[in-house]
Amino acid sequence: MSRRSHRVFGIVLLAMVWALAACAPAAPPRTQPADSEGGERPAAASRTLVMAVNTEVSTLSPKMLGPTNPERTTRIFSAGLSLVDARGEVRPYIAEALPQLNSDTWHVFPDGRMETTWRLRPGLAWHDGTPLTAEDFTFAFRVYTSPLGVFSAKPQDLMAQVVARDPTTLVITWSRSYPEAAQLTSTEFGPLPRHLLESEFAAYEQDPTTRDLFLARRYWTTEFVGNGPFRLTAWEAGAHMEGIAFDAHPLGRPKIDRVMIRFIMDDNVAFTNLLAESVHLSMIQLLPFEQGLLLEREWASNRRGVVIYQATSTMNVAIQHRPEYGHRALADLRVRRALAHGIDREGLNEALFSGKGPIVHSFVAPEAPIYPEVDRALVKYLYDPRRLEALMIEAGFRRDREGLFANEAGERFSLPYWVTYSTQLERQLAIMTDTWRQAGVEVQPYVIPGAQARDNQVRSTFPGLLGHGVSPATTSALETFSSDQIGSPSTRWGGQNRGGWSNHEYDRLLGAYSSTLDRAARNQHAVTMFRLMSEEVANYPLFRDLGTIVHLSIVKGPTGQVPEGLAHWNIHEWEIS
Repeated sequence: MSRRSHRVFGIVLLAMVWALAACAPAAPPRTQPADSEGGERPAAASRTLVMAVNTEVSTLSPKMLGPTNPERTTRIFSAGLSLVDARGEVRPYIAEALPQLNSDTWHVFPDGRMETTWRLRPGLAWHDGTPLTAEDFTFAFRVYTSPLGVFSAKPQDLMAQVVARDPTTLVITWSRSYPEAAQLTSTEFGPLPRHLLESEFAAYEQDPTTRDLFLARRYWTTEFVGNGPFRLTAWEAGAHMEGIAFDAHPLGRPKIDRVMIRFIMDDNVAFTNLLAESVHLSMIQLLPFEQGLLLEREWASNRRGVVIYQATSTMNVAIQHRPEYGHRALADLRVRRALAHGIDREGLNEALFSGKGPIVHSFVAPEAPIYPEVDRALVKYLYDPRRLEALMIEAGFRRDREGLFANEAGERFSLPYWVTYSTQLERQLAIMTDTWRQAGVEVQPYVIPGAQARDNQVRSTFPGLLGHGVSPATTSALETFSSDQIGSPSTRWGGQNRGGWSNHEYDRLLGAYSSTLDRAARNQHAVTMFRLMSEEVANYPLFRDLGTIVHLSIVKGPTGQVPEGLAHWNIHEWEIS
C-alpha cells in the first residue's frame, strides 16, 4: 500500500469512528446531587464515574466461585483485612496493621503451625450501618469451610481455627507454615455479615437439603451488603450496577460520590462510548490493544483521554515433554535450545504491540520487586539463527534440498504448533511459523476448534507446542510448572502444567518456597526455580500480553502496570476533576 493510500485509509477509518461515536448514548450529566446516608453533603458538586467492564459477575461475594473474574467488580463493594497495591506490596486495609513475623502478632510454633493476630480498625461498619466485628470473620470461616462447595478453598484449607478474642481482635491458627498469611484480601478471606446470614446458615447446617435456599438469597446478588468503598444501590441484570460512596469506608470516604458499572461485551460499543465521553473508563481486557492505539492517536492533540497499556498474562509456548504424546526430538535439550534461539521477541513485540511491550524472558512482571534478581539469573536465548543451526546440527539434523532440517534418514523435522482460536494467537502463530521456517524449521500450524479448546485432555496431549497464557503473579506461575500440576487420566486431565515438564529439584524448591517465611530466602528459592526452568528450557515465554486501561482525562488516579494487584486497588482515592 502506498503512503498516499495509507493516509486515505486513515482518514476513512477516523470518519467511521466519529460516525459510530455520534450514535453512542449521550454523556451523563457532569454533576449530580450527592446521596450519602447520614453523612454531610459534599460542598463540591457530586460526580459520577461511569466505568465499563466486559463481564457481568454472577455474585458480588468475592470468594464465591463463578465463570467470570469477580475482582473487576467485587473490589468496588468489598474490603478485606489487607489489599495489594500497584507495586504488588501488601497493605493493611480494615486491619490496623499487618501481622509481623516473630512478634506478638505472628507466632511460629516448633511443629510448623502458626498463629497470626489481627486487630481491626475501630468503628468498622457494614453498608447497612451494622458494626463489623471479628465475629463476622469467624462466621465467614464456618461458611467458607462448609460443604456448600461454592467458595474458593484457599487459604481456608490451611486454617485450623479462627477465633474472635474480642470484637476487634481476630486470631487465626494455621495448620502449617504459610508465607502469605498477611495477604488476606477480600478474595482470600473476606468477612460475611453474620447479622444477615447466620440464622439461615445455621438452618442449613442442621438440614443440608436447604443448601439451595441459602444460596438463592438475594444477598449474594442484588441485595448485597458489603464493606468496600461503594455501597450497592442498583443492579439491572445485563445492563449495569450502581453504587454510592460509603461514608464509613476504612480508608476514608471515596472522593467520587457515585459509580456506575456498565456491562459492555462489545469492544466496538465501548470504543464509541469512550469517544462520545459517555463512558469515563474502561477496565482491563475490554478494549484490545489496537483500539487503545487508535484512541491514543485520536487524543494525542486534544488530550481528552489517557491510554494505559497494562501487561496481563505472559504469553507462553508450552513444550510437550512426554514422548508418548509429542515429538520425540523435543526430549533433546539441544533441540529445545535451538528453537529458543529462533524466537524473535523484538519482532513479535513490534508486530503485535508496535514496540510498546516489555521484552521478557520469564513470567515475572518487570514491575515486581523480585524481577532484577530473576532477570540476572536467567539463561537467555537471544534470537540467533546461526546458533539455532549449530545446535540442530549437533543434535543430528542437516538441511535438506529446501533448506529445512531433517534427520540422517531424510525425515524432515516437522514441528506441530497449536493455538486456541483468537485473533492475536493466530497472528502470533503466523509470525512464529514464518520466523522458524526462515531459520530452517518446518512448523505445522493448527488452530484448535472452539469446543476442543476447552477440553483439558486436548490441552495436555498436544503433539508439539501449545500457545497459551500464564499468570504474571510469581507464586501462581511457579506453581504452574510443578509435577502436581501435570494432567493425566487419573486427574481427568486437570492441572496447568500443560507440557508435562517435571523436575525433582524444582518440586523440592517449590515446597521450600511455599513454606519459607523469610522473604529474602523465599525470593532466592524463586530465583533458583526460574533459572532451572530456563536452563532446562521448560517452556518458551514470549511476551507480556498487553491490554488497555482507558480513561478520560477528567478521571484522576488510575495507574497501570500492576504486577499482582488490581488496577483499581485505590479507587477510593480517584477523583473526577
